[in-house]
Amino acid sequence: MATQTLALAAQFLKRWFSEDRSLEKAASELQAWMRKVEQRGIPHFGETGTRLQPFRAMLVEHFDDEDKMLDELAKNYSKDSPEIAAMRRQSTRDHNCLLADLDDYCRRLNQLEPPFQSWQAAMEEFDLLICRLELHEDQESESLQAMMPGE
Repeated sequence: MATQTLALAAQFLKRWFSEDRSLEKAASELQAWMRKVEQRGIPHFGETGTRLQPFRAMLVEHFDDEDKMLDELAKNYSKDSPEIAAMRRQSTRDHNCLLADLDDYCRRLNQLEPPFQSWQAAMEEFDLLICRLELHEDQESESLQAMMPGE
């Protein structure tokens, strides 16, 4: 049974890293597109909000998968494991904040008069959001790897 649990954990980690790379690629493509828009000199606030929707859907799916991994990982720990409980609380809090901030950003992008001082300010805000996402993913990766059975 332990071998099956280890194989399942390894499979989840592999998928998690693959999704993480997909998220990074999607974010990079969005950032590159925003830089091209900047070079043309005409902001595309509403279009950016629309382009962010598939990225948001990727995030939701990724976060759901992370929750499933935590559920699998929890099976290898005692029912009242403080490590798993703390990781779950932090993960849930981070996921909710990141999605809420992305939703707010998209809502403002889609306003008739977007409240950004400039296109560059909108780009910087997206870059900061991506930095927060990367930090979250790095921290979660370290925690997951440290808690994997056999590690």
